[in-house]
Amino acid sequence: MGKEFYITADQAGRRIDRFLRTMWPQVPLGAIMKAIRKGEVRLDARKAAPDTRLQEGQFLQVPWSDDVPDRVLPERYEFSSCAPLDTIYKDDYIWIVNKPAGLLTQPDVKGGDSLIMRALAELRWGRSDFRPATVQRLDRNTSGVVIIAMSGESQRCLSQLIRERRIKKIYRTVVAGDIPDSGEIDFPLIKDTGSNTVKIDKSGQSALTRYKKLGGDGRISIVDVELVTGRSHQARVHLASVGHPILGDCKYGDGKGAKRPLLHAYSLTFPDDAVLPENLRGKTFTAPLPDDMKVYFRQSTGPK
Repeated sequence: MGKEFYITADQAGRRIDRFLRTMWPQVPLGAIMKAIRKGEVRLDARKAAPDTRLQEGQFLQVPWSDDVPDRVLPERYEFSSCAPLDTIYKDDYIWIVNKPAGLLTQPDVKGGDSLIMRALAELRWGRSDFRPATVQRLDRNTSGVVIIAMSGESQRCLSQLIRERRIKKIYRTVVAGDIPDSGEIDFPLIKDTGSNTVKIDKSGQSALTRYKKLGGDGRISIVDVELVTGRSHQARVHLASVGHPILGDCKYGDGKGAKRPLLHAYSLTFPDDAVLPENLRGKTFTAPLPDDMKVYFRQSTGPK
């Protein structure tokens, strides 16, 4: 027996083939595409192409029953025992949190611990038609600002702004040596997924990093870093490439000076654009420095 329902605002804007894969993950892709091709998937009582964009209020008919569990959280996430996330700002459109170091943004195994799974637990999320989602990721050992989209509309809008590089991202870090007062690092990067390492390579993706020194004592420098592009490991590889690896970075430096790479996503600034809710336009949100970095900073002007 199939299922019939109306498209909600959170579901609108998505391609029908990708939407069906999300809603019925247990159905093979080939079976989904065959059902669309044969007209077993009907949108407003008509056949639809796989790339058709859904619109709010449309009536969708599919040949599969609604046997996806409503509870999308792993059993081990008991709501009563889940510690609240460090919230910077929250409304029905967006949730901005300060991610601690050591926590994955997304689970690396099904049901694994991560920021988004903790967020769903804290929200007591039970809907299967839409789930809040992060629109950017931080490495496990990078702390700081992460955006969670709270609706389908905000997910589409914020993801587009990220792709267009219109959300300004500033990181704070501590690097080895006496770095120049400011500069740009413009080297293309390529990732080896097997070893999860990134290197500079002319065949890689373009990557641009800007930095400004806030202070230092000759042995170390504290730095604000703007990632104009958002490549994997970008700040770590770029800073190491100019002879100033991040303290505690074992992968691209010597790992000395800290128990983790001292990199913190310090702030996000949204564009002053009508596509955003008025309360977000042109606003900057910052995440307080974690304790292992505070020792190097004094009111963002120099190390203690």
